[in-house]
Amino acid sequence: MDHTQFTHDNRRRPKHQFPKKATYREAFRIKPIPLNWFRGIGSAISVGIPSLIGFLIGDPALGILASVGGFTFLYVTNEPYSQRAVRLFWIALGLTASFALGALSSYNDVLLVLMFGVIGFLSTMLFKLFEIVGPGGLFFVLAYAIGTSMPHDLAVLGSKVLCVLLGAIFAWIVAMTGVLVNPYRNENKAVSGVYQSLASLLSSIGMDTYTERQHQTAFLIKQAERTLSHAKLFGKRNRNNYVLEKLIRLNAQAEVIFLSILDVSQEKKHEMEDQIAKSLQTMSNQFCDKDKEKHIKVQMSEEGSSTFLRNLYANVKFACEIHSGTVALSSAPASSGAEEKKNVSGTDRIKKLFSRDSHIPFVALRYGTIIFISAAIAYGFHLNRSYWVPLSSAAVMGGGTYVSNLHRGIQRSVGTIIGIWIGAALLWLKPAGLFVSLTLAGLQFIVELIYARNYSLAVMFITPSTLLIGTTINPALTSGYFISARLFDIIIGSIVAIVGTALLWRKISSKRLLTVFSDAVGKEGEMLISMLESEHTPMQAPKHQELQHALLQLRLVYDRALAESLRRDVKVTSLSPAVGDCLHLGYMLLAASRHPSREVAEERVYEYKVYFERLRQSIKYKEKLIMDVPRLPEYPLIHEDIVQLQR
Repeated sequence: MDHTQFTHDNRRRPKHQFPKKATYREAFRIKPIPLNWFRGIGSAISVGIPSLIGFLIGDPALGILASVGGFTFLYVTNEPYSQRAVRLFWIALGLTASFALGALSSYNDVLLVLMFGVIGFLSTMLFKLFEIVGPGGLFFVLAYAIGTSMPHDLAVLGSKVLCVLLGAIFAWIVAMTGVLVNPYRNENKAVSGVYQSLASLLSSIGMDTYTERQHQTAFLIKQAERTLSHAKLFGKRNRNNYVLEKLIRLNAQAEVIFLSILDVSQEKKHEMEDQIAKSLQTMSNQFCDKDKEKHIKVQMSEEGSSTFLRNLYANVKFACEIHSGTVALSSAPASSGAEEKKNVSGTDRIKKLFSRDSHIPFVALRYGTIIFISAAIAYGFHLNRSYWVPLSSAAVMGGGTYVSNLHRGIQRSVGTIIGIWIGAALLWLKPAGLFVSLTLAGLQFIVELIYARNYSLAVMFITPSTLLIGTTINPALTSGYFISARLFDIIIGSIVAIVGTALLWRKISSKRLLTVFSDAVGKEGEMLISMLESEHTPMQAPKHQELQHALLQLRLVYDRALAESLRRDVKVTSLSPAVGDCLHLGYMLLAASRHPSREVAEERVYEYKVYFERLRQSIKYKEKLIMDVPRLPEYPLIHEDIVQLQR
């Protein structure tokens, strides 16, 4: 491949914009996310049925306790069913154990307060370590808090713990029912997301959104790879083995298409790009049982088309053939994610947890410390329903970063004020029996349906649900008691969480940013050196994986660093164009590495080794690099990207 034919005039290089300032208005923005009907219906069943059974047997409080175990369902994500079964099993045991520890700690206020922090710390650390997305430690803290409200009576503790466990097992069953209908629904959904992102990436070449979609596509490919690596066979072995192999092969082909799109971005726009993008979108829809009757067919015109565009067309056509079943899969490549899965042991995870670059211990310690302080304030001043204070802190800290937590604090306070009026209206009706169960199920359905769109909307329905649970478990207490306590406690808990996040390890990502940035540049240098030395593709594979990981890590850390200040840290914001240039260079290197050039002289290879080492050091120690970029006639556009990065 002769790279010298490509010039600056041909390429559609995106301009990297400075990020916009965060505002308080973002807390009330409704995100255009599709409604999650499965999550809404499943959570309503998991919480509503146990409470209904409790009313039918004449013990409403016991039914409500069983619905606490039903919160297990809220940890359902888009993981494969085989992985979901294991994860939810341990989460069910964890929620039950948290409830039991709360009941056992209730006799001593000092122990009770201390265990709030311990539960928050351990649950957060484990969720981060095993990369489990979702509510995090919130519902573990909730289960513990409800346990502390139980009378310290060991004689009846066993039956109450059993109720929570049975509710959790029921939620596990509800979460796993989909495997009987479509065992590979989530794997199909993951690959569908990849091809939809490829279509958007191809359509956005040269636009301001290109860099964002470039990162999103690379991230979704790796995410789908991890999802497929955890998939197991269900039902008819031969048929399902074919389905799984096809998805693995399609995801591997998606990475080839991704790199082909990067190649095409170096050229002027061609009308065929829009047709290819439509084909990718149609394929994405068919993974989710849409457009099944629509035939994917793209006619390629040789006239005016470049080598890169023809390669892209051939790669997309091959993906269509895999999808339609006209290609034998016996030679399908093994998923690199599967290898990753085999190599990750408990020892490796522990090493990762306590490595120099790990932020997990600090995040978990901050979470636990703030919950401990909230509990100490609440129980120290003997506030009514004291556990609502640490619970509010736990909910607000679900945002992760300072800006997210600040938004959640605002959302939780506003949502609670409105939700109290809704709750008061419900309690004025004096609900009892079947009405309580149906109301709880209905509220839970609404919460999970709209939770991702805006947290304040969800809190408007979480609040009446909590009030209903409180009056059901403790019928001797008035509704006014719960309403006044909840409003006051939530405001205190939110304030403690926001202040704590601002003071404790707030700048973790900002302090790591330059190190991660310099590491990514170092990996780019290694990739270029291997290209100049004309290493064979199998020898470049580890460098490919390392560079992809470094690029994704850089973007992740930069986004976190931005969210550590509402006004945006000037130093972090000023790095935005440089980070964008680094990401662009990295992905262009990955694309160019598939088109080897002739081997160059050792002296020039050495020049680039020295150059990238000095560039890496200058970024890490914030020094200006006074050195010209060495010649690179083999890859003129890569040279242009390196020059742009140094500026």
